[in-house]
Amino acid sequence: MKRFTVLMVAAFVIFSAQLFSQPEEMRAIHRFMGKLNLTEEQKKDAEKIGVDVAKQSVAQKAKLATAQIELQQLFKADNPEKAAIEKKLNEIANISVQSRMIKIDSWFAINKILTPEQQKTWKRVLENAPAIARQRMMKRMGERPMPFQRHEEKMPK
Repeated sequence: MKRFTVLMVAAFVIFSAQLFSQPEEMRAIHRFMGKLNLTEEQKKDAEKIGVDVAKQSVAQKAKLATAQIELQQLFKADNPEKAAIEKKLNEIANISVQSRMIKIDSWFAINKILTPEQQKTWKRVLENAPAIARQRMMKRMGERPMPFQRHEEKMPK
């Protein structure tokens, strides 16, 4: 019984850590999904899509990390081969594209389960996604997100 309790506590801690360590983007999506007023069936379908995306994302991250380690090894070789490095860089680029396509495919899959009114709201999120990503990147870099300024306005006169 004591082992079972310890196991349950450990599982709870791991699950809680996973939940709260989700990227800001995922938390924002979960908050947004609540505003869509999904039916129970839509929630189940969205959950399944989310699980599938999470599995695919983990696999892609592993592929990317492995390819990056392999690239480091190519650079460390006594006589680095430019062709091999170029090939590995192309592989890394392809993995990155596949990772992005997984997200895009999930957006379209979610869109298919929504009503036309829900799709309008969902589309607004899609339109704002680049701005959200830019703000998130700036936050990571320690900069304050600022409204868009044209390039020539930044140049000293």
